[in-house]
Amino acid sequence: MSNSQSHPAVKFEKLPVVTGPLSHFEKNRAALNQRVIEKSVAEILQSANAGLDLVLGQALYGEKLRLKRDRGNLFTRRRLKGDRKLWGEIQAGLLASTAEVDRKKLLHQIVEHYVEEISGHFDPKIYRLATNSVPLFFNWLLNAASINNFLPWKMRELLASRLTIQGEISQLQKLAEKGTILLVPTHQSNIDSVLIGYVIYLLSLPPFSYGAGLNLFTNPALSFFMGNLGAYTVDRQKNNEIYKATLKHYSTEILKSGIHSIFFPGGGRARSGAVESKLKLGLLGTALQAQLENHMAGVAKPNVYVVPMVTSYHFVLEANSLVEDHLAEAGKHRFIITDDESWNPLKILKFFWKLFSSKTGVTVRVGRALDIFGNFVDDEGRSRAHCGNVIDPSRWLKTQGELKADPQRDHEFTKELGKKIVERYHRENTVLSSHAVAFVLFETLRKKYPDLDLYRFLRLSLSQRSLPLEEFLSEAKILQRRLEQHEARRELFICEEIKKDDSMVWIEAGIKNLGLFHEAAVVKFDGRALWTEDMNLLYYYRNRLCGYGLTLLANQGRAQSLPGQSDAKGFLA
Repeated sequence: MSNSQSHPAVKFEKLPVVTGPLSHFEKNRAALNQRVIEKSVAEILQSANAGLDLVLGQALYGEKLRLKRDRGNLFTRRRLKGDRKLWGEIQAGLLASTAEVDRKKLLHQIVEHYVEEISGHFDPKIYRLATNSVPLFFNWLLNAASINNFLPWKMRELLASRLTIQGEISQLQKLAEKGTILLVPTHQSNIDSVLIGYVIYLLSLPPFSYGAGLNLFTNPALSFFMGNLGAYTVDRQKNNEIYKATLKHYSTEILKSGIHSIFFPGGGRARSGAVESKLKLGLLGTALQAQLENHMAGVAKPNVYVVPMVTSYHFVLEANSLVEDHLAEAGKHRFIITDDESWNPLKILKFFWKLFSSKTGVTVRVGRALDIFGNFVDDEGRSRAHCGNVIDPSRWLKTQGELKADPQRDHEFTKELGKKIVERYHRENTVLSSHAVAFVLFETLRKKYPDLDLYRFLRLSLSQRSLPLEEFLSEAKILQRRLEQHEARRELFICEEIKKDDSMVWIEAGIKNLGLFHEAAVVKFDGRALWTEDMNLLYYYRNRLCGYGLTLLANQGRAQSLPGQSDAKGFLA
């Protein structure tokens, strides 16, 4: 799919709904959940070297603190009431002697509670409703700028015309027939789940299961749809060993069942605006575990194929809240933001209105598939070594010739897979004109104030944030050449606008796109000078080009820069 020009009135056509293993999930749900319970309990009992009382006590302490912080709302009171009841019973049980209360029963009770919370549902009727009604709603919104085009039979554009889907699409479609797909997208916004779900539908792929933050289920409409479309909950406020083991085994069982899945391995939205550089390995490791168990069971299609996906927006709904949280370094203390723009219906409506009524759209790039060790996979699902030879990945799952789990070995393999995904994110990233404009303005201002650290720099006065067009244009041309060199080395992709000989084409497009959504102008231009009204937002969009050695453009040579690193003054490098 790609952006297209205006065309005559079109008829809204429904794509056929592709079925898959998830369509049969409901009849297998009870058995799957029971396997998760048994495996989780067995793992905790085996690993509780310091005693089960300590494991249970640590879980109780963490959950009591969480419940004390969580006041809930109208839609979460029932869940919180159930949580408080459970942990009250666990506390009473731990206060009793082991002769009175069996600790294994307490553990079983906790795991059952967690499994029921985590486990999703899938209703084929709801899926058909969503795949028909959601695109139709967005198509109407897209055409709402013209009253004459708002009627269904007069619509001139479809939502698909605002999506540029590029990359290894054909390979993804083929591999979906040969094994289990684990799609690992970058994560910028809560909108990502809707977007990726629609992309999967457009590519005629079967429905995917996915982990969604439990906080998203506080919205009754979202909860209804996600709860019936294969989503399972992930509560990042729960960090006790019992919960982590239960979530891990649930994810493993989903993949073992051949159900294609979506993970956001960054763990949450990228608060800095940069492409993810550090991944959460817990759920990612379930891909290896699922493939290992499939090989041990002699499953016909045992392989799990890991497919990176990178989404690129000109503007992000929650950018203000995310960058403020990043700059406050609150991420390590408060992992979940519950009061950002994605909870405001009017903000969401404005976001989609601006996205669809403009000609900007969203770029999605599907990366080359990897096996569970980070090797590239060909269209037939065969793993390929660096030299191109076919290799058998199952041999790396053997210890002394026997297929079996090895926690230390498997953890190292998952670390290598994580590194490869980060590398592919940066190589599959599409640089948009908005990212380039923000980068040039920010970095050129930095050269004027080289002694300031990040936080002092972000407090520049309005008069200090201005650049003459000539100076900006000179640096923009340097960046344009550098980006073209990076693309030639296949280190990233650049949008078509940036490839124009006339740099003012992408500069003006970038300024326009950055100015569509935010109340404060990220970049403003009066024909003679450029400036910003919001340094934090400028930093957020500038960060999309971090990790490529592009900072301080006039420096000679290619700076050595690794994704996610900060320099001595606190700037993402």
